[in-house]
Parts: sequence; C-alpha cells; structure tokens
Amino acid sequence: MTHEKEVLPPSDAEPERYPLEPRYHPIHAFPRLVYGFLASTKLALLLLIAILFCCLAGVTLYRGEQAWRMIFSTLWFNALLVLLVLNIACCFFGRIWGRKLTLVSAGMILFHASFIGVLAGAVTNSLFHFDGVLRLTEGESLPNSAPESYDSAYYGRFFNFSMLKGETSLIKVHWDYKVKGKHDIVAYELAVRDGAAERRDVVYITKSMTCNGVGYFAEKQGFSPLIVMSDRQRKELYGAYIPLQGLRQKDRSVLYTTGTKHGPGVMPFPQEPEPDRLFDLQITLRPNPDARVRGGEATFSVWPLNRGGDGFTAPQAQGTVKLGEYFDEGHYLLSFKELRYWALMRVRYSPGQPLVLWSLWIGLAGMIMTTIGRVMRTRQAKQRELQ
Repeated sequence: MTHEKEVLPPSDAEPERYPLEPRYHPIHAFPRLVYGFLASTKLALLLLIAILFCCLAGVTLYRGEQAWRMIFSTLWFNALLVLLVLNIACCFFGRIWGRKLTLVSAGMILFHASFIGVLAGAVTNSLFHFDGVLRLTEGESLPNSAPESYDSAYYGRFFNFSMLKGETSLIKVHWDYKVKGKHDIVAYELAVRDGAAERRDVVYITKSMTCNGVGYFAEKQGFSPLIVMSDRQRKELYGAYIPLQGLRQKDRSVLYTTGTKHGPGVMPFPQEPEPDRLFDLQITLRPNPDARVRGGEATFSVWPLNRGGDGFTAPQAQGTVKLGEYFDEGHYLLSFKELRYWALMRVRYSPGQPLVLWSLWIGLAGMIMTTIGRVMRTRQAKQRELQ
C-alpha cells in the first residue's frame, strides 16, 4: 500500500507577501490596479522630489505673496500633497494590516498617522489661509470680513472673507507700557467684538493676540492727525484722521508725511466717501519730541486738483500751524485739531495649524511608545538568553 503525499493548494502553501493585496475577483481588477499605484515606492520617491523642488522654488525664485499665488495655493501643488498622503497610507497601513498589535506597532501607527495629519494640515492652510495688514487709528473699528479694511492681503484659493468674524478696534497706543514692571515699550490695546462677545488684550512686539482662530501681530505705529476743513466763518465742513508715513531720511531722522512707503506724496482732499475733491494736499508733521505729549506742528501744502506732487509745480499755498491753529488755503481754512496714533497689525488665519500641532504631539507620542516597546523587547530577549 503506497502512501501519497498530500499536496497543499498553491494559495495556501505560498507565504503572504507585503504589502497585502486582497484577492479580488477579476471583475474588480481596477481597484486592485489603483491600490498598486498608490502603494508604489517609486510614486513616493517621485512625489517627494517634486514637492522638494516646488518648496525650493517657493523660497528662492518666488517669495511671499507671489510664492503662495504661484505654488503653495495652487490646486496642482496641493494635489501632490494629497497624493503623497494617500501613498503613505497605502504603503504603511497595507504592510501592517493583519499583524499583531504591539506597543511598537501601535507607536509606528501613531507616528505615520501624525505625518498624514501634518500634510493634511498643510493642505488646509495653503487652500484656506489668510494674511492681511490692518491699519487702525485709535478709536477706529473695522469689520474683519470686509476686504477694504486691509491695506494688503493674500489668501488661499478657497478662502472666503466671511470666515473672519466680528470687528477689530484699536482702543489706545501705549508708549510707556511696562512688561513685568521693568521695560517701557510701545503696546497696542485691541478689542475684537463678535456680537455680544468681546475679547480685549494688549499686543506688543513679543506678544500676539488670538481670537476666533485669527492671530493679531504687532508691526509698527505712526501718527494720525485730525485735519478739519472749515469755511471762512470757521464752520466745520469736513474732518478726517490722516495716517502719515514715517520715512527714514539720510541723516537718520524720520519724516512724517502723506504719501507711500516709497516716498512723500499728495492726496485728494476731502477724501472718500465725500463726492467732491477740491485740491491736492500734502501734510508734514513735526511731532513733540516726547511721543507721550500729543501735539506738534503741521505743514500744509496745497496744489490744484490732480496737479500736485509732480516735483515741478510749486504749491499754490503753504503754511505751518500748531495744534489748534488755522491755515488759510485761500477758499477754506485747514486746522490741525488733534493727534492720535495708528497701528499696523498683521492679521493671520491658519485653520490647519491646530491639526499640524496636534499631529506633531501625536507623532512624538508614537516615537516614545516605539522606543519603549523596543527597549522592552530587547530586555525580554536578553532574559530569555540568560534562561
């Protein structure tokens, strides 16, 4: 009587290979093909190289707003990040699926999950972020959701201004604010109101404020005189706080004047929303040496409308007045009534930042768990050798 050797089916005799590939029916070949593509190590390498070159271009060839517009906020760049997330998930979790859960494997799962969370947070930030410059005069309130409230702004492709809630007010600029009773610094008292809720805090160069997920960071400050136009009988017709630029001169002094950060200039006066412009006006301020004493002298230079600031046409009227005095423009009287300060705030909205921070903590926890598990495994192996 002969004994025949039992032959096992090939599917049961062959060891499992990783990553695990579910045995799909031939009709399900397309999902298997997609899974094989996403789990490819060659795809991971290509994605990492492409993202690296994009990041290098974003910090060398392009910078700031241009880098976000050309690279980081584009759909194609964020599609690369999403594809990398899927690739990592398929590569790692396909290999660990079905294995026994240990302290080491649990730590590795947390670590790779945190990496996926960091990338997801980066995609969220690039598509929904906001970075704007808010200029506020003391006592002024501006709605956060209005694009015209910001001197400049750049934001993600899917950002909407309705995501910025409430309004921001500059209560006061403190020139002698003390930190822990030791240092005198410039600080800004802000209030953010959203309906009945209000958040008030003091912001300075090393301290920011966060409200409704929006961060406020101190940039700089300047002077904002109240200019009032009156008729010949001194009846007030129009008034506005005019923010002045602080321009550093060659002798290291600072020129406070109307214009832009690139140089002095004129402005049509009165300003919007008044419908009629009467003349071009340049204001130059010489403040009191002690910034805590509000006052000084204002110099008015007046040109015909749309003819000022060309560098060749002399002003039709010019004069310097002290606080509270009147300057005769010819048809109207201009006065320097009050001096307030303006503050420039950097406003940032980064919805993906909490996800990134939590993911980093989760990743750190995963590394600690993996390290402890491997140390315990090494000790157990040594104990078995001694036995």
